[in-house]
Amino acid sequence: MLDFTGERFIPTEVGEIRYEHMHRYGWVQGLCAGLAVLDIACGEGYGSALLAKMANTVIGVDISQDAVDHASRNYSGQKNLGFLQGSATEIPAADHSFDIVVSFETLEHLAEQEQMLAELRRVLKPTGILVISSPNKKVYSDERNYVNEFHVKELYFDEFDALLRRHFGAARYFGQRFLTGSAMLPLDASADHYDAILLEDGQAKAATLLSDQNMYFVAVCASSADLLPACRPNLYLEHASDLYTEGQDVRRWASRLDVEHQSLSRQHVRLQAEFDERSEWALGLDAERQRWVAERARLMDEREQLERLASERARGLADSEGVLARARADALEARHEVERLINSRSWRLTAPLRWFAKRFA
Repeated sequence: MLDFTGERFIPTEVGEIRYEHMHRYGWVQGLCAGLAVLDIACGEGYGSALLAKMANTVIGVDISQDAVDHASRNYSGQKNLGFLQGSATEIPAADHSFDIVVSFETLEHLAEQEQMLAELRRVLKPTGILVISSPNKKVYSDERNYVNEFHVKELYFDEFDALLRRHFGAARYFGQRFLTGSAMLPLDASADHYDAILLEDGQAKAATLLSDQNMYFVAVCASSADLLPACRPNLYLEHASDLYTEGQDVRRWASRLDVEHQSLSRQHVRLQAEFDERSEWALGLDAERQRWVAERARLMDEREQLERLASERARGLADSEGVLARARADALEARHEVERLINSRSWRLTAPLRWFAKRFA
C-alpha cells in the first residue's frame, strides 16, 4: 500500500477526504458504460478500478512510477484495466484514443495548465467528453486562509471557465461540497434515486442547493452542447463509512478525555497542596540548617579564642617557670656562697670581732 502523504488519496483513508474522492468517481462511473476511458493522474488506482467496473477499457496514467507499479499489482485481476507512467502534459497515448477522460484534482498541481488541456483534447475522440475537477480557490484557500503546499496554481470559477472554454465548445458545471444532512429511506427496498429537499426561509421545496460555497468545481466538457451527457445532481452514501457515528465516537472519546482531565486536575490540586506543604517543611529545615550553621560558626570562633588564650597562658606559665628556675638557682648559689663564707678561716678568725661589735653596738 502506498503511504498517505496528505495529498494523494488512498482508499484506506476515511472521513471527509474519502467522501470527496469516492463521490467523484462514483458519480462519473455511470457515464463510462461500454466506453474507452483515460484516468489521468490516477494515483493509487482505486478510481480507475471503480470506472473499469462499467467501462469497456480504462487506462490509468500517473507521473509516479511507484504509483503505477502499485496499481498494476493491486488491480491486476481486472483485465480491462491498465496503468502507464506519464505526465498530464505528455500523455502516452495516440490521438483520439478515448471516449472519456477523467481528471480529478490534477489541474491545480500544474503551472502548464494550457498545455494539459490541449493534451487532454488531443487524446479525446472528437465526440468525447472530459470530466474534470478543481478546487474553488475562493472557498478552498481564501476563506479558510489555507495554503496547500502541493498546489501550484488554483483557480477562481471565472478562470476555470475561461480555461476550459478555450479548448472545449461546451461545459456544464457542478459544485461539490461535503454537507451534513438527514436521509429518509424506505425500509423494504433501496431506492434508485432521492428527491432533494431544500429548506429556505421556512419553506421546504424540491431543489438542490445553489451556493457559492462549493469547495470544488466539477465540469463536464465536450466540443458542442449536444454532446454533453445528462448528468443529474447526485448524493453519495457509503455503508462502511458513517461520519455521524464517527462523530459520536469522537464526542464519547472527548467526553472520556474530559473526565480524565477533571481527574487529573483534582490530582494536580492534591499534588500541588502536598508540594506546597513539603516546600514549607523544606524551607523550615533550611532555616534550621542556617541557624545551626550560624551557631556552629559562633562556637568555632569561641573555640579559636579559647585556644589562643590557652596558648598565651601556656607561654606565660613557661616564662614564669623559667624565671622561678633561675631564682632557685640563684638562691642555691647564694646559699652555697654563704656556706663557703661561714666555713672559711677568715670568718672564724673574725668571729670575736663580730661578737664584740654586736655586744657594744
